[in-house]
Amino acid sequence: MRSNNVLVTRGPADVPDQSPRGASAPRESGFASGFANLSEAVDAVAAIDSLLSSLAASRAVLMESVREWVADQPDLFDAPEVEADDLAGLAPELVERLATALRVPESSAVALIEESRALVHEHPRTLAALRGGHITHAHAQTILGYTDGLRRGNRVALETRLLKHARTTTPGELSLVARAERERRLRPVRAEPQVAAPAEHRSRRQRVSAFPTGRPTP
Repeated sequence: MRSNNVLVTRGPADVPDQSPRGASAPRESGFASGFANLSEAVDAVAAIDSLLSSLAASRAVLMESVREWVADQPDLFDAPEVEADDLAGLAPELVERLATALRVPESSAVALIEESRALVHEHPRTLAALRGGHITHAHAQTILGYTDGLRRGNRVALETRLLKHARTTTPGELSLVARAERERRLRPVRAEPQVAAPAEHRSRRQRVSAFPTGRPTP
């Protein structure tokens, strides 16, 4: 991939583009004519997308740190003392302030707090992939959603498989894979059918049970 320094350091050009007839043509962005070819242009967009993923990971880590900090100071925030990983004890002030700052409903703020905690404590590999820009925030949400509620062994196995697919699929395609894999892991194991004993064995057992000594008493 070519360096994208030109993308992040260059602002709108002072000189407008020229149309084929020599008239000034308005620019749609400040990066027009700043690429050598289409591959470089697409790579630049992908680089920004990876940066967004990395920022989403950083937000998750910061949000979990804030939640733990608030949980450690119940008197300061007028909240009942709870364990640091107890989401049921979220301070109302934390939820309200986050919702206001992020301009989202309080239910969305709670969901984001829960997602951040899951990424940090239960899905560090998904968090690492998000930080590295290998998956998007939507991919991470899909992985968290479909691994939720599974036993640790199944959760880790499913996460491993989904992380592999996430690098080459859309979130929608990943969801299809995740659904099938989750159902397979939740499907109850059928008990082995009991084989009927041969008739002579059954009669033998009947005789033994009828006569505890193994033979009829005279």
